[in-house]
Amino acid sequence: MIKKDENEFNINAHEKKIYSQNGEDGIIEFVFSQIGTTNKFSVEFGVGNGFECNTIHLLEKKGWSGLMMDYGADQNIHWKEVIKKAWYNRKLGLIGSIKKDLAFSKKMISRTKRSQQFHIDIKSEKVTAENIQNLFKKYNVPKSFDLLSIDIDYNDYWVWKSITDYSPRVVVIEYNSSILPTESKVVPYDPDAKWDGTNYFGASLLALKNLGLTKGYTLVGCDSVGVNTFFCKSELVDGRKIKDIEDLYRPPGYGEIINDVHIGHPPSTKKMIEI
Repeated sequence: MIKKDENEFNINAHEKKIYSQNGEDGIIEFVFSQIGTTNKFSVEFGVGNGFECNTIHLLEKKGWSGLMMDYGADQNIHWKEVIKKAWYNRKLGLIGSIKKDLAFSKKMISRTKRSQQFHIDIKSEKVTAENIQNLFKKYNVPKSFDLLSIDIDYNDYWVWKSITDYSPRVVVIEYNSSILPTESKVVPYDPDAKWDGTNYFGASLLALKNLGLTKGYTLVGCDSVGVNTFFCKSELVDGRKIKDIEDLYRPPGYGEIINDVHIGHPPSTKKMIEI
């Protein structure tokens, strides 16, 4: 029998989807089982309607408190969402469409029940590098807290960089997995920019790792779909066995499949900057 290395910090072995988009719920649970919690306070922005994000399970089921923000967040379930999904499912043929529509309907019913049992309080705020710390102050975010999750589809790197007066113990941030882990690239900062649906967004894993190091964080892994990457305050994982960036990196597990490989979002002709 192979003896398990107790010092190995392998987040991918613990992926589990409860209310997160992918396996982030399980990863977050594992990380805090290793480093412990302090005030159980979380901040997440880019939460959509709040039903599928990285902190809602903690807030709804685990007794955490925190701040959720999204610009123009719509917390209601509209029929247009159902119609849009049904229109997309038509491509699957009759049987496939019925199965997908039924699964989606169950999801809508589940969301409705959850909204009746737990009020999701999402602050409608446009997050920028210039205002993020003022927003933290506005909503009484503690200077030190347990978890920060960033997913605004474009300026994630620059917003994290601008957070200097607050110290989350764990940071979850979207990365651009279409860029190899040997390249340090990021989109130029533009507070008014929006994601255009291509692979021109955010920052590469190496760019985020280097930024994390300047802020006192260690890269501990990426989810298996290649969407989010996870950082811990370095002193919290000292002595733990953490792999190199090339082994932690996960390529896109989403988007069009070409030659049996996901290519992520469609390629863009725009050029990111090297940092």
